[in-house]
This record gives sequence, C-alpha cells and structure tokens, in this order.
Amino acid sequence: MQTFELLEILDSISPFALQEKWDNSGLILGAPNAEFRQIYLSLEATLEILEKLESNSLLITHHPLIFSPLKSLNFTQYPAKLLECAIKKEIQLIAMHTNFDKTHFGDYVVREKLGIRTYEKENFAVRFLWNDSIDSLLKHIKEKFTIPFLKFTQGNFKKPQRVALITGSGGSFVGELSEMDCLITGDVKYHEAMEAQALGINIIDCGHYELECYFGEILSQILTNHGYKAIISNSQNPFNFV
Repeated sequence: MQTFELLEILDSISPFALQEKWDNSGLILGAPNAEFRQIYLSLEATLEILEKLESNSLLITHHPLIFSPLKSLNFTQYPAKLLECAIKKEIQLIAMHTNFDKTHFGDYVVREKLGIRTYEKENFAVRFLWNDSIDSLLKHIKEKFTIPFLKFTQGNFKKPQRVALITGSGGSFVGELSEMDCLITGDVKYHEAMEAQALGINIIDCGHYELECYFGEILSQILTNHGYKAIISNSQNPFNFV
C-alpha cells in the first residue's frame, strides 16, 4: 500500500481542508509515494506505542505529534524523541484532528456512547435536548463513559436542558454557543467555568482523554468499510486519579 492512496481515502472521509487554520492535520511524517505494511490507529503517538509498532508501518492519530513549528530537533526532548524513533523504524504519521472533530467525533460520541438518537450537528458542537434534570444527565454521563468523577458548574435548572457536546477542549465556546443551557466538554479552564456560571450555563467537564479515546474505534470501522484493515493501539490517559 502507498501512503497517497490512504490519504485520498481519509480525505474523502473527512476532508483535510476542513481543519482549523491553527491545526496540523494530514501527513506529519513520511512521503506520499512511500509504502507501508500495516495501519495502526491511536489517539496519540506515544513513545511506548512507537516502540511496539512493526517497522514500515503507518500510524494514524487524532492529535498531531508536530503541532507548533519546530526550531530544532533535540532527541532528548518531546516531540523530537518520538520522531527519532519513528524515523529509525520507518513509521509514517498521519493526523486527523479538527477536520475529524467536525465530521465524525461528536456525532459518534452522542449517538453511540450517550445513546442520543435525535440531535443536530453544528461545526464542532452536537446539540440535543435532555428531558430531565441536570443531576440525571450527570449520572447518565458517568455511567455511559464509565467516569467515576465529573467536574461541573451549576447554572440553570431548566427542563428540558438544551445541551451541546464538544469533544476535546471546548470551554472557549461557552460565550459563542447561543441558546444553550449545558455544555459537555473537557479541559475546562477556571475562567471559562466562571464565565459559564455568570451566564447561567451548566458546564460538565468529562476530561479530554475520556471524550476522545474512541478515535481508533471510530476510524477502524470506517476504514474496514473502505477495504482497509487497521489495528487499534490506544494510548493511555497520561493522568492518574487518587
């Protein structure tokens, strides 16, 4: 298999042109005319995963390993340490980040994980109505995502709740989403929570990893439908909880 053929398939699934201007989705490491033996899928490229992969493989991740411009490659530092390993093993890297957020991620999480069948997609956000209390929504999220703890701010107590879900870090959208009672997302900052509270919005922080650990699960099914076999090699949550 050649890389350009897979890139064409991925672009048809989730166009790279949809990515945000600040993003770095697409071919991160490798060459369009290069060949590879096996496809692996993971939320992140980690050193542990790269060391385990077969040589001459291709790893598709959600988060780009190279995100900001690199001024040097110091192989004792991140991400150069990981790039060195990938280059030595002839592992190519492709990222599907904000383009995949817009086309697949939120829909899948709301439909397949939360079990919501009626919803609307709006760029990064997936909107739906929750016809019960905010407490019941918190309980539902904990059960469906198998999350023992949630952070949340108490806003209004309307029924139904007009809910928006944004995978990853969506706290910055608090002031931008109109007619919203509740936002489910991850990585909410202190002042984003303060803004939500002032606006009377219930904001539920599930964690970044907890909402996006399904990347391999989603893309594997899609690639299978296109005749490609991929191995899911999920990265682990970098945080421990006590």
